Amino acid sequence: MGGIYIKKRLLFVNGHLNVGGVERSLVDLLKYIDYHKYEVDLILFEDLGDYIDEIPEDVNLIFYNLTKTYGSFFKCIFNNFKNREGKYVLIRSIFYLERVFGAKVKKLLKPLFKSLGKYDCAIAYRMGICTDFVAYVVSAKNKITWWHHGSYDYNEKQTKEIENVYKNFNHIVSVSEGCKKMILDNVNVPENKIVVIPNIIDFNNICNKSLEKIDDNLYEKDDINIVSIGRLSSEKGMINCVFACKKLIDLGYKVKWFLIGDGLEYEKIKHEILASNLEDKVYLLGSKKNPYSYLKNADIYVHPSYIESMSITVLEAMCLDKPLVVAKSIGPSEFIKNKENGILVNSDVEGLVDGVRCLLDNNKLYNKLSNKDLNVLKNYTYKSVVLNIEEIINKI
Repeated sequence: MGGIYIKKRLLFVNGHLNVGGVERSLVDLLKYIDYHKYEVDLILFEDLGDYIDEIPEDVNLIFYNLTKTYGSFFKCIFNNFKNREGKYVLIRSIFYLERVFGAKVKKLLKPLFKSLGKYDCAIAYRMGICTDFVAYVVSAKNKITWWHHGSYDYNEKQTKEIENVYKNFNHIVSVSEGCKKMILDNVNVPENKIVVIPNIIDFNNICNKSLEKIDDNLYEKDDINIVSIGRLSSEKGMINCVFACKKLIDLGYKVKWFLIGDGLEYEKIKHEILASNLEDKVYLLGSKKNPYSYLKNADIYVHPSYIESMSITVLEAMCLDKPLVVAKSIGPSEFIKNKENGILVNSDVEGLVDGVRCLLDNNKLYNKLSNKDLNVLKNYTYKSVVLNIEEIINKI
């Protein structure tokens, strides 16, 4: 007779599950966990989000609405007292003390969350409150935190806090070798603590979703249809697509450019589209839970981002056999080989224009780059990634 197998308790902590690369990778990871071996809790702090219906039924979702602690101190305290939300009064008070005593003061939150019990492994999937929560509040034998940032934007004081928080973790997962080097260049942390594990790219899911029907009137056969996907924020460089489109049209190319994403620069980008009279050439499609049908029907995928830790959307476009024009940054520079499986360009308007022209003026190169690079994609399969994650989960 075989013995009874006791499942290990895992905890994942993230802010929300709205459309985004980090959230997409978390959802895909949760889909491929072996629930015969693990009992999984997922804590969210801000919102359930667009991907919530994709979470496996085996995952126990726990939601603490920390948006109730946002805003000015006295207004927040007043509103939570008024709504009889004593828990959030205490949390906001402790967050206030953090300004004086640092992130370690969050240890005072432990009694509020003692009902969570003890985990075999707790995973902070984002920096910030998620990392602090796992470090100082959660009880776990093994603690892991993820690093998804493509740039290091922390000052000396913040770096000291990161170093202190990392002392509480067994492993730091970097999604690329470039990010690992960046951490080591800026943070005093033992190199053997950092493990490079890329995000999962769920190829079957991407291919299946790409078959969903979209508005047939968007794409025209006589135009070169270009798609770019990303948050509409300064570091993602999406506004450069507008200027690049204008230059290409002025040079005589028949192009249409579709921008998928939302963010702080939405109105700014919209203004530039109108100012350049490109209303029928550049389309702001907003955030899409399923962008893959738009990718499938594109002629070229352009990734204009200045900063990427790994670049999930580039790999998704490669999966759908799209010729790629990719701005150089830490993540994609590791797997895009110029004119072998994509075009690597400078992250400015001229770079994007040159990259698109390089494809449009060279049919042989265009056709060559319209085939997925299986040698690259095999590194991001769920089998490879989950195996590596399980290895560090089970290390105590």
